[in-house]
Amino acid sequence: MKKICKLLSFLLICTLGATVLSGCGEKNNVATTTNEAYVMDENLNPPGEFPVCKEKITLTVGIPKDALVTDYDENLYTKALEEKMNCDIEFVYLPSTVAEAKQKVELMIAADGKDLPDIIVNVPMEDSSILRYGSRGFIKSLNQYYDNSAYYLNDVLKAETNLKDMITMADGNIYVIPRYQKILQNELGYRMWIYKPWLEKLNLSEPKTLDEFYNVLKAFKEKDPNGNGLADEIPFIGATSGGENWFCDFIAAAFQPIDIQSNYLYPENGKIKAAYVEPEYKEALKYLNKLCTEGLLSPSSFTSDGAQTRQTIQNPSGVQVGCFTSMAPTYLINATDRAEGYDILAPLTQDNGTGYAVYAASIPTNSFFITKNCQYPEAAFRLGDIMMSEEMSIWNRFGKKGTDWIEPEEGDHGMFESMGYKAKIKPVLAWGSPQNSHWQQGAPAYRGYELACATVDSGSNIYETRIAEHLQSYLDKKPKEYITKIIYTEDEINAINEIQQNITSYRKDSVARFIIGDWDIESGWEDYLKEMKAIGVDEMLDIVQKAYDRCNK
Repeated sequence: MKKICKLLSFLLICTLGATVLSGCGEKNNVATTTNEAYVMDENLNPPGEFPVCKEKITLTVGIPKDALVTDYDENLYTKALEEKMNCDIEFVYLPSTVAEAKQKVELMIAADGKDLPDIIVNVPMEDSSILRYGSRGFIKSLNQYYDNSAYYLNDVLKAETNLKDMITMADGNIYVIPRYQKILQNELGYRMWIYKPWLEKLNLSEPKTLDEFYNVLKAFKEKDPNGNGLADEIPFIGATSGGENWFCDFIAAAFQPIDIQSNYLYPENGKIKAAYVEPEYKEALKYLNKLCTEGLLSPSSFTSDGAQTRQTIQNPSGVQVGCFTSMAPTYLINATDRAEGYDILAPLTQDNGTGYAVYAASIPTNSFFITKNCQYPEAAFRLGDIMMSEEMSIWNRFGKKGTDWIEPEEGDHGMFESMGYKAKIKPVLAWGSPQNSHWQQGAPAYRGYELACATVDSGSNIYETRIAEHLQSYLDKKPKEYITKIIYTEDEINAINEIQQNITSYRKDSVARFIIGDWDIESGWEDYLKEMKAIGVDEMLDIVQKAYDRCNK
């Protein structure tokens, strides 16, 4: 499936420095906006006119080299940009992994930045790093260019009224051109998959409530739905990697809003809460403990990694697993004999109807910034501006129109047509294979829902189709209040990062112990809360609350 797993993997490792309420920017009382007088580069034509440069220039672009891009210099996306710009793009290749690419850029900066290329692309630095390097002059402020030289970005900022706040740092400056892709199936990515042939054999309906889910799991365990005469069924299983504790979070969302992208923080009537210290979370853990104690949730969920869980689900002797949680059913790869049997279960609720889908709002990635070494910063900004156009945003994902993708033909069905999104793109070029048409999404781009949900359903991937068919049931359970993005000051980031790391470690360990039964939740809950307070959860919430209030004046 198109980049789903990589994107969700990124969402899972976001740190609080990159996380998430509504943005502040110039509303922040610590703003120290760079107020350089704007003087237009005389070599540039007015915004919206092509080519951008009257006389050809050269821009160096540092980018992680993706193995699936066969030749960046001759790439069709590169050539289109060079033609629109009237420039030569010279690539400085960075390591292919995010961590190593970041480290390389940081080493360049540590060496006074003398070897930095003009532009860094697709190295998603956290806000804290962008603020630090920007305030120290290694990255250029783009405020004057946003105000005076933007063209396509103006359309994006009109369409997304909170985007400017989300990319304005706490000092009042914008240092980046983002990649902002609003992908519903990623925002609502925590899905439960259930083996429907077992439901049919046992004459059971799809469970809608926690009680119904419990009864289904009991039947899976006790009534031999795989028909082999053995009590070898595993009603419900999870894994420690590839979405750690997704199975817990899916269940916990029936009690309260759950958003791991925001480190389990959520707003309720404007007050920021930490899900893991609320009474509802205790009730969720009690329910999960009940499942584990009765053998309905496999205790291996806390010890087996994704590969081990995949082996269990793909057991060659026959189907053993009734339910698992996953963004896409990657556990079923190569399990062709049973893949079509697993279908998506809607978010569960309590008997009173309360329940939520696990939700993580799409947030912009710091995808493009201009370094202190760039001699043509306004031209470099225009390059990023072009990348944000609809034409190049589509190209960045699907390739060249007419060759790599075409407009829908008569009879084509939109993937998300049932949700009101009209099909606009019929992919031809297969995603995930070596190609030389685009940069594997390694550039700024904007795809709102109207574009992100605009692909034709080719029917070639049953999982994509099923996700699209069931997505409305998840969207219906989206929390009314949720976190998008917060812009923290450096002092705030420094104050809460260590607290957050300690909370995360303690929470994960405690959750596993409560569910497995190693720690009695009734007798241990107060001690758990006391330790959370000792770690600093109240101090962290106070900082977050102040930032939230500041950003929402």
